[in-house]
Amino acid sequence: MKKINKVLSTLVLSTVLAFSFAGPSFAAKQPDIDFIDVSHWNAEQGLPLSFYQTIKLGGVQGIVVKVSEGTSYLDPAASVNIANAKQAGLVTSAYHFGRLTSVADAQSEAKWFDKTLQKVGFNKDTDGYVVLDLEVTSGVTDRAKLTQYANAFIKQMRDLGYSKVDIYSGSHFYNNQLVPSNLIIDKPWLARYSSSYQEPQWSTGRGAWQWSSTYKFVGFEHYGLFDVNDDFAGKYTSTNGVESATPVGKVKHIGSLSLVDYLKSIGKDASFNARAQLASQYGISNYTGSAAQNLALLSKLKDGVQPTQSTSTTTTYTVKRGDTLSGIAAKYNTSVGRLVALNNIKNANFIKVGQVLKISGAAATTSTGKTYHKVVAGDTVSELAKKYGSTIAQIKYWNGLNSKYTIYVGKTIRVK
Repeated sequence: MKKINKVLSTLVLSTVLAFSFAGPSFAAKQPDIDFIDVSHWNAEQGLPLSFYQTIKLGGVQGIVVKVSEGTSYLDPAASVNIANAKQAGLVTSAYHFGRLTSVADAQSEAKWFDKTLQKVGFNKDTDGYVVLDLEVTSGVTDRAKLTQYANAFIKQMRDLGYSKVDIYSGSHFYNNQLVPSNLIIDKPWLARYSSSYQEPQWSTGRGAWQWSSTYKFVGFEHYGLFDVNDDFAGKYTSTNGVESATPVGKVKHIGSLSLVDYLKSIGKDASFNARAQLASQYGISNYTGSAAQNLALLSKLKDGVQPTQSTSTTTTYTVKRGDTLSGIAAKYNTSVGRLVALNNIKNANFIKVGQVLKISGAAATTSTGKTYHKVVAGDTVSELAKKYGSTIAQIKYWNGLNSKYTIYVGKTIRVK
């Protein structure tokens, strides 16, 4: 298999792009990067098509996208990540972070996973694996019971029509918190990190190995660290039965038609508000009109993917003494920016005891609405905040900016 730390000469989109990849230096032989897994932590609004096309050309063959968690959480980047990964020709799989406490709970989580998979455009018949990410006990200390709950989740997914189901876990958790021989899957996907590249302890056959969680792609450092994986069993890289996947190193090419032009060509409203409403129907949350979102939505429309009924539910939390917005966001596996948007919070550093916060559901609306700005040379976050009457902190939260408040020329960002 090709290694990812090779120089890519060119990648043809509508223009020619050139990237190079380089991994960290290691004394031991670096394992292959056959596939990676992503979530909103890499990019709140989803990773762009150019990223997926570049890594595909470099030898990465598969992607596993976080879609859901528990019974009410939908990863805000899932729809975009799945659409753009498919467009690039990657074998596209999906995972659910499990918090299983009973057989009934496991079945409910599987049903939620199924609903969100449909929402974000994952096809159980023509896409890759669906995966239970199990790495917390959620208070279940009996290994046999937790294994029973994992099996209940897997069986429910199979009953829902998913023929390719797998489990992911840390090597230590898998071998000490579960009973591997009792699981109804084999050749699992396990994580184990070490400088000597010591593989996990396999109990039921060698599956896939997540050997690092700190990999950086040169040219894409602003997307942070990535989990990288070696696929021994071929679950996440085989193109057999995966209609959207292309051969190793072969990237799909798309035309230059824009989302706006496409909507106009089929007689649809192409205004920002109409696009935002359409994006919501396809599970693309916090729509800002970014290239990543627009290309994802365009691919869904052109491929005839039908929108589903909204799967969102409203979860609330009552603020207690000592609470912070960041602490509440961490507790519910969401972001401060999402809470700010949902609750129309003016100052992210000020919440009141007794205040009821929406954790999920539809975002709050304001009388002034949202304002967006296309970044030009010389723009700074502080100047934009002053110009549009917002704050630096709000612009950071709305757009998922890093600690240096980096903005890029040509990108459209929310400023109010």
